[in-house]
Amino acid sequence: MHRKAWRFIIHFAILIILTKGELPGDSPKREGVDRSRGTSSIYLQGNYCGTNQCSQGQSQELSEEVLFKNGHKKPFGSHRPPDGRVEELPFMISSEDFYMKYVIKHKPVIFKNVVKHWPAFSKWTDEYLNTTWGNITFKMETKDDDKKNIPKDQTMSEYLTHYKGKRYLVDEVHPEMQKDIILSLALRCEEISNYFFVSFLFMSNGGTSSKIHLDTDENLLSVIRGHKETILVHPRYSADLYTDDADLLGVSDIDPLAVDMIKYPRVKNVRYLLASMDSGDALYIPQMWWHQVVSSENRPFKIVTTGVKSQQRYAMWWKSKPYVNKQEGSSFPLKNSKQRNEKPSFSYAQALSDYEDWVQDVAPSVPRIACNSQQRYMNEYRFETSKDPDSATLGDGGDIEEIMLKTDSFADIVALRNRQKEQMKTNEEIDLRELPCDFDRLNPKNPCSVKACVNFDEENMECLRYVLDYCNEFADRGCVIHLPHLLNKKTRKEWRDLHEMDTLYGRGDKEEL
Repeated sequence: MHRKAWRFIIHFAILIILTKGELPGDSPKREGVDRSRGTSSIYLQGNYCGTNQCSQGQSQELSEEVLFKNGHKKPFGSHRPPDGRVEELPFMISSEDFYMKYVIKHKPVIFKNVVKHWPAFSKWTDEYLNTTWGNITFKMETKDDDKKNIPKDQTMSEYLTHYKGKRYLVDEVHPEMQKDIILSLALRCEEISNYFFVSFLFMSNGGTSSKIHLDTDENLLSVIRGHKETILVHPRYSADLYTDDADLLGVSDIDPLAVDMIKYPRVKNVRYLLASMDSGDALYIPQMWWHQVVSSENRPFKIVTTGVKSQQRYAMWWKSKPYVNKQEGSSFPLKNSKQRNEKPSFSYAQALSDYEDWVQDVAPSVPRIACNSQQRYMNEYRFETSKDPDSATLGDGGDIEEIMLKTDSFADIVALRNRQKEQMKTNEEIDLRELPCDFDRLNPKNPCSVKACVNFDEENMECLRYVLDYCNEFADRGCVIHLPHLLNKKTRKEWRDLHEMDTLYGRGDKEEL
């Protein structure tokens, strides 16, 4: 390649680095505030998709003709592939992690299978809902989210009888129903819970689609039953969704089921993330982010629950506002601002974009939340002490303890253990089957069946040698659990004595079960 060509490529690469990866024409120019740090650009190009979540085709640019052909008169999002899928976590996280890693950064995230332990997940069959709350009246909406033609209210029984029509239930969660919903761990912090606004229940038979809209509050959307596809759009694309021309600000006039690319040509500029949710999943939707929620037609659930026909989702909203900008102060002059005698130009799209830019700019300086209600002191808990030879705590009781924990209290376990110790002191005959054991009881050679191991601790060298021989022959969970503890702090002499001493293993000096 010619030397000048190489020089041009190098200069172009440097330009990309200096502009933090934002190419000319990559996004609409912002008027007003000049933020040299470009946090929003970094956010979109980097963490927007989540780690290793971006699709390989994200960097591929499509021609105007292709974008139009792909999207005209087709569902919203058809004009181009998503930039990636929303980050997914296989577990719920703490309030502090949720707030500091996602909320203050307005970063969407899906928590997989975190709703499946709710009573609502297993109990809310159509029959249960009809029997328990059939007489309660709820508000209705149309499947196409028509805000102008609102159906009349119906009782739960009436809705369940006719929900195969063009309406679906959308109303606040009734107080009596809240006992079947567990507040997510991520929300159990007063810095979040003090700002709870409202919670809503959505029910349908599937085949519903919301308008492309935004919420001014934070939202954790949980799917109890059904499958949802959610398109999320960053506020920087508000102008491309014709926000300022809408009949209702915050709700786009664009038909999400058949986008008119002739009437709304700027839609082709919109990039988006895709979130796929199944029964039991929860999605964090940041405030001010545009989104469209589509419920698939009824289909067999991954977990079959007899009597469930309706699709159900639950939304929890809480209020939030950006942190103060300490670096620039509470207010500062705008560049290119209008003179006093000029008529100002107002734009809701610009306000949404400015809001998100502010959020991203101040995110690094937001202090960690305290969650004081979660703080606990040591005196609220019970601790074992090495000064008491008869002390007992959970974790020492083997398989019996594990079984009892499912049905009985800690006091019952301690009582059983104390009774066993009294039997040992009085030389009373002990049923070895009542002693705790972590080894395989079905194996006739297991150490729990040996009288020498009744007093099973690190000082019982005879038993320890038996355990070593047993574990040398069998792979057993008990070996994994006990050997590191029993051998810890053994001296070189004790270790040598263990190797040289006679063993009971294989002699038959055992209590047969």
